[in-house]
Amino acid sequence: MSKQSTSRSITVWSGFVTFLVASFIFCSTFTIAGTQTSLAIAFALWVPLFAVKRSMVPRRTSLDLPLLIFVAVSVIAVVFSGEFRGGFWNLRNYLLIGIVYLIAAAGRDGRYLRRMFWVLFISACGSALYGIAIFILGRGDGTLGRTSGSFSNAMTFGGVMLLLCSILFAIATSNEVRGRMRIAAITASVITALALFFSFTRSSWLGILVSGLIVLLIQRRRLLPVFIAGIAITILILPARYRDRFISIMDMDYRTNVHRLQMLEGGWRIFIEHPIIGVGPIDLSELYEEHKPPEAEFVFGHLHNNFLNIAVTMGFLGLAAFVYFFVSIFRLLARNLRLGLPPPERAWVVGSISAVAGFLVNGLFEWNFADAEVVTLLYIIIGSNCALGFVYGGGSREAEGDRS
Repeated sequence: MSKQSTSRSITVWSGFVTFLVASFIFCSTFTIAGTQTSLAIAFALWVPLFAVKRSMVPRRTSLDLPLLIFVAVSVIAVVFSGEFRGGFWNLRNYLLIGIVYLIAAAGRDGRYLRRMFWVLFISACGSALYGIAIFILGRGDGTLGRTSGSFSNAMTFGGVMLLLCSILFAIATSNEVRGRMRIAAITASVITALALFFSFTRSSWLGILVSGLIVLLIQRRRLLPVFIAGIAITILILPARYRDRFISIMDMDYRTNVHRLQMLEGGWRIFIEHPIIGVGPIDLSELYEEHKPPEAEFVFGHLHNNFLNIAVTMGFLGLAAFVYFFVSIFRLLARNLRLGLPPPERAWVVGSISAVAGFLVNGLFEWNFADAEVVTLLYIIIGSNCALGFVYGGGSREAEGDRS
C-alpha cells in the first residue's frame, strides 16, 4: 500500500472516530445506552489508531498523576477489603476516565471544538425540553411532579442539567460573546434552568446557585446584586408547595435531611474504625446497619455524600487522592483562563469552573461521583479543557504547567 493511500485511510479512520465522538457527546445529555454504545465503538477504533497508526495519540496532561494516584488507591482499597469481585465491579465507572483523553485527542483544532459546542447545545436543549414536557404533561413523580427527563430518576437529570446550565450561563453572561452564539446560550441557559428547577432536586439547586455566583464573580460582578435579588424574588413568588421545597433545604427536621445527618453519623463511625484505606468500594448496607444511629430507620448502600463515601470506602488516603484530583482540575481550568482564549472559549472555561464547583456542591448531598450519566458529562467538560490547553496553549504547555 502506498504512503498516499495509507495516509488517506488514516484520515478516513480518524474522521470516523471524531464523528463517533460527536455522536457520543450528542447522546450524553439524554441516553446512557446511546452514550455508551457510541463511546465503546469510538474507543475500539481510537485505541488501534494511536497504538498502531500513531494518529490521534493521547498526550500527557497535568491530570495524569492525580488520576493514577486515585485509581491506585482505589485498587489497594479493593485488595484490602477482600471483596474482589464486588469491589472491582464498583470501580467500573473508572473506565469513563478515558473520556478525558479521547476528547482531548479528538479536539485537535478550534473549529472542531466549536462544532462540538453546537452539538452539545442542540442536545442539551432537546433533553431539557423533554424534561419540561414531562412536568407540564403531569407525568412526573410524586406530588410535585418531579421530572427525570429521559433518565431513570430526577437526581440524575438534575445533575446533568446543573452541568449544562453552568456552561451555558457562563457563555450567555459573557460581555465578549456576540451574535448567534450569545442568543443561543441565553435561550439554552433559560431552558436548562427551567428543566433543572422542575427536577426539584435540592442539591442541584444549591449547585446551580453556587455555579451562577462563581460565573458572575469571574466575569460579570456588576450583575451579582441582580442575580441574588432575582433568586430571592423568585423564591418569594413561587407557589407555596414549590417554595416549601426550597425552604426545606434549611429544615434540619425534614425527613431526607434527617437521613443525611444520620448517614453522616453512621459513616463517621465506620471511618474511625477503618481510617487509612477504608472498607473498600463495596455496598455499605450491612456496615451502615451496624453503625447507624439507634433512631435511624432506613438503611442505605451509599452515604449520599462524595467526600464521606470516599472516606469510608477508601480511607484518608482515598479522600486525599480525591481532593488532589479535583484541585488539579481547578488548576488546569485556572491555567486555561490565562491563555488569552477567544471569547466563547474563555466563557466555556469559566462555565467549566462553575460546573465543577456545582458538581462538588451537589456531591455534598448525593453520591453523584458514582452516577455514570453525570460523570460522563463531567469528563467531557474536563477533556474539552485539556483540548483547549493543547490548541491555544501549545503542545506541551498544559503538561509543563503542572511542573512549574
